[in-house]
Amino acid sequence: MAHFLKGVKLVNATGATQEPVAKTLALYFAADWCPDCRAFQPALNDFYAKVNEQSHRLDIVFVGSDATEEDQLAHFRDKQGPWLMIPFNDPLRNELKRKYGICAQKEIEAVGVANRINGIPSLVVVQSNGDVIDAAGADKVEASGVNAFNAWL
Repeated sequence: MAHFLKGVKLVNATGATQEPVAKTLALYFAADWCPDCRAFQPALNDFYAKVNEQSHRLDIVFVGSDATEEDQLAHFRDKQGPWLMIPFNDPLRNELKRKYGICAQKEIEAVGVANRINGIPSLVVVQSNGDVIDAAGADKVEASGVNAFNAWL
């Protein structure tokens, strides 16, 4: 379980509150308006399904960069896998962008990211305390598919 997210109101696609339960956690930074995010989405959906095929081993938490709450919800429900999301108005959404230095170019100033390390899409695999295991998870998923997961264990 992701202790650094314990008690945080994460929601699933039906809107129900849920906590991560898998041993491995990845934060998925993306937006539907982003062409690279739309291109990466099918690979991530397939990766998630294959990794969790026999048992639930990976939780993904969507950290959205969509412009509105409606856009973020539509993006999450219509295009993403059955994972979790930080609600649009939850301050944690921008706190995580600042903590990991990941956001869209156009939101750097509004979010207050002082040291932008990466843009979107980004998949950051983290330990239960929030420390980074792999900041280049999206690249690994695209290059290695399911084999990327084994390196994160």
